[in-house]
Amino acid sequence: MEEIPALYPTEQEFKNPIDYLSNPHIKRLGVRYGMVKVVPPNGFCPPLSIDMENFTFQPRIQNLENLDLKNRCRLFFMKQLNNFKRSVKDPSKLILREPYTIVEYSDSTHASEILKKKVYFYDVFSELIKDNRTLTDTTQSFRRKLKFRDISQLRGDSSLWRTISKKFNVPIGLLKEIFEKYIASYYIFLHSLNENVHTALHADQYPKSLLSDDEDDFDLGPDSNSGSDFEEDDDDACIVCRKTNDPKRTILCDSCDKPFHIYCLSPPLERVPSGDWICNTCIVGNGYYGFTQDTHDYSLPEFQEYCKHQNSRLLPARKLSIDELEEMFWSLVTKNRGSSLTTVKYGADIHNELPGQITGFPTREFIPKNINGDELKDYLKYCDHPMNLTNLPMAHNSLLPLFKRNISGMTIPWIYIGSLFSTFCWHMEDQYTLSANYQHEGDPKVWYSIPESGCTKFNDLLNDMSPDLFIKQPDLLHQLVTLISPYDSNFKKSGIPVYKAVQKPNEYIITFPKCYHAGFNTGYNFNEAVNFTIDFWLPYGFGAITDYKLTQKACVFDMFDLMINVLDKYNKDTLLFNDAFVRQCYSSLIVFYNTELKRIRKIQAIVPRTTLLEVHTDPNDEDEEYDIFCSQCKTICSIAFVLRKNNSDSIRTYKRHKKNHLSIRQWNELSTTDSKVSILCTQDYLKSIQNLNNSDGEEPYIDDELYFTKSLKDIDSLIKQVGVKLDR
Repeated sequence: MEEIPALYPTEQEFKNPIDYLSNPHIKRLGVRYGMVKVVPPNGFCPPLSIDMENFTFQPRIQNLENLDLKNRCRLFFMKQLNNFKRSVKDPSKLILREPYTIVEYSDSTHASEILKKKVYFYDVFSELIKDNRTLTDTTQSFRRKLKFRDISQLRGDSSLWRTISKKFNVPIGLLKEIFEKYIASYYIFLHSLNENVHTALHADQYPKSLLSDDEDDFDLGPDSNSGSDFEEDDDDACIVCRKTNDPKRTILCDSCDKPFHIYCLSPPLERVPSGDWICNTCIVGNGYYGFTQDTHDYSLPEFQEYCKHQNSRLLPARKLSIDELEEMFWSLVTKNRGSSLTTVKYGADIHNELPGQITGFPTREFIPKNINGDELKDYLKYCDHPMNLTNLPMAHNSLLPLFKRNISGMTIPWIYIGSLFSTFCWHMEDQYTLSANYQHEGDPKVWYSIPESGCTKFNDLLNDMSPDLFIKQPDLLHQLVTLISPYDSNFKKSGIPVYKAVQKPNEYIITFPKCYHAGFNTGYNFNEAVNFTIDFWLPYGFGAITDYKLTQKACVFDMFDLMINVLDKYNKDTLLFNDAFVRQCYSSLIVFYNTELKRIRKIQAIVPRTTLLEVHTDPNDEDEEYDIFCSQCKTICSIAFVLRKNNSDSIRTYKRHKKNHLSIRQWNELSTTDSKVSILCTQDYLKSIQNLNNSDGEEPYIDDELYFTKSLKDIDSLIKQVGVKLDR
């Protein structure tokens, strides 16, 4: 596999990282490969500056084989089949222990030879349903849905069965036998739900994975205590209505242990049934998967000891090459062993808050006691260097300082402490920003990149491999829990470009906008990463808004706010930015603003009450929220939103809240999934008005209220002033 290019900036270039990476030649390399490696000039080697006495972290526990997309889908499907059999009290008691069956048949070319082959139930199912996806426009977003054909049509589709037979190289008769014996009754159940398959899933703030119980059984090595992959509710509230009343008419699912009122179910039950009862979410499957968190707080020396134990457990005595470690890693990921061999720990996304625990780079807030004299002078130079990752997001010509606040994980570095075969799964950076990852010490980290040119093909490949999973979890690739080997033959067949990097201590990996990346650690290492932006990122940031609405992924910051801040700064000092960049911001803002303004005018014609929201925020509070999100598509309501009171109870609730001065956090809490109040962006509100069936003759929007988060007069004034200055 081709490696990404390594860059060797001069000392002067290294001191101006934003300008250096904006160089057209380097930008072309970044766009082509998705990532570049930056090797600092000789003499740059900052000491690891961590408060060893107090620094601790809780690692994630990663079951490698469950991260593989195909493995996980196959295990999910086996669990769903078993839950279905339990729910219908199948007299055959055919509870599956493996996600496959083994078939025997003679090859037509060698009649005397008997062939044996594993056929995975999910693989058959996915081939049968993948052509039945449709794209539908809902009030939430454009979402794919599954439609299940009538089973008689499915059974009689000889062309489909020939295609599947050819793909699996298994006779049609055997495939049909497998379908009838293991899948058909479950398929009929899904067909009975049809359009309502995914509305049958119960919205749950703390979902449980179907694989949770399996992972609790693994031996995780010394000092291990696994926590849950989801937070437990503090009460026994019904998942549907969120009320804790009527315990005698509440039933627990025998798969996920979640409580339901029997009258909240669809259809409702008359009485609590005897024997096993399984909720629809556990039968249909929610597709959810999350990492388990270790409850043990590791110090760095403790974790290094764990890493030594892992190395001795998994590796031979001789030193392995990177190629050999790669082969071993992907074998552990893709082979379904059901073994603790595949369980590793990763100190990921560590964001402690005290000096000496936030970053491994030197900072003025934490100076080790043993540093003085010339050493202290060098130490302080590193504190202020632009490639110190605490400084890079705020470096000259970066855009993130315009927010005048810290964004955890973006403007404040997060620490990553790896062990052998711990992994980071396929993902892009938030809002397609650039990222810088620096390795302080330890064994190499292996990276893989898919540049922007391969993203659509990569998305298509994953959707083709798991057609139902991406419908249940549309933001799956934002969850960082999914792997597929870049050496998989499907990569080459699909024409997906993929490149590799091997990062060693004192090296940076820079990812460029819209680059998918993944990788693994070859042993103990200490890295940290941060995000930043440069001028050419701007259209990617706007593109992320549209893409995120499709998957209901929340933005980390408001692009409209960013444009307002750029224009405001330029209005006060025209020398701060070059005119070409400001014109780009100005044009983008005009398009966004005019589109939003048209929607607002339509809403004002039907919604009687409007209010300018006054909310005060504290930029020094790390838990402060700055943006109000749409309840449905999760987009930021940059200029306005509509508060919809869903019934008379919610109107009373809202009036009670209105007496208080609500923070942005409180506004967002008003519209959680179990709330009787909805916050809708202007686009989703207008769609919902079109879809309302006003059968009782009353105006459905009579109690709705339009709120402005910004003054339209102020925005109009700024646009006019900047327009005049740009036209000079």
